[in-house]
Amino acid sequence: MKKLIFLTLLFFFSSNLYAGISVFPARNEIHIDNDSIHDGKYVVVNDNDDTIVLSITCEKWYNSQENADIQVGDWLSISNKQLVLAPHERVEIDYKVYSKSYTGSLSAMLSFSYNAPKMTGINLMTSVPVYLTIKGTEKVAFEITNLSMANPRMFKEEGIPVTFTVKNNGNLPVRLQGSLTIKKGKKTISEKPIGEQSPVYAGLDRIFVEKFQPPQAGKYVLSISLNAFNISVEKSIQFRVNKFGEISF
Repeated sequence: MKKLIFLTLLFFFSSNLYAGISVFPARNEIHIDNDSIHDGKYVVVNDNDDTIVLSITCEKWYNSQENADIQVGDWLSISNKQLVLAPHERVEIDYKVYSKSYTGSLSAMLSFSYNAPKMTGINLMTSVPVYLTIKGTEKVAFEITNLSMANPRMFKEEGIPVTFTVKNNGNLPVRLQGSLTIKKGKKTISEKPIGEQSPVYAGLDRIFVEKFQPPQAGKYVLSISLNAFNISVEKSIQFRVNKFGEISF
């Protein structure tokens, strides 16, 4: 018997066009008061030239610590778990979110999957996150716990990797952005913007990597500044570049 190959294509934080269906919103962020109900809709478009049977599942994602034991079904309900879509059909799927007496944040991953037309054993999936934040209970607190850089000898053409770790001490996900700056004395040698990063979930830490081109020989200060929710944090390290382009600290 031939083995069937099961292939899952999982796409986060994108336009979700790759799996043959489009799902909107691609990232759903809901902010409501305690003891409230939020009604919303997902729009799903079948981009295939064939009819598909779409299945919808909800998976617990990252809840803040006070909601660690809360399951997805306790706060999120979807009107349809399976439906048939004609070629290029567009449907709306109702959902409800219940804030109850929670504090902080909860999140789930909704997955829309179907068997690929004319491709036996291939299952395609598009997944989109939904985040619930309870208004008035937010705690925003994060820090840069580590900042380091690699020796540039092997990275001269593609840039020097700078690694930084962010710890989220609050109770809701943070998506950071900011800048990476190199100074020699008081003079800024270079500054690189850092666009919005993947979320750092409540109570967890996450490692990020950015790159910059190595400066000439000399003594420098590398600084990183990150912000979210109108709060900023910074961290700096000193480094020296010798005449061979090697870094020391």
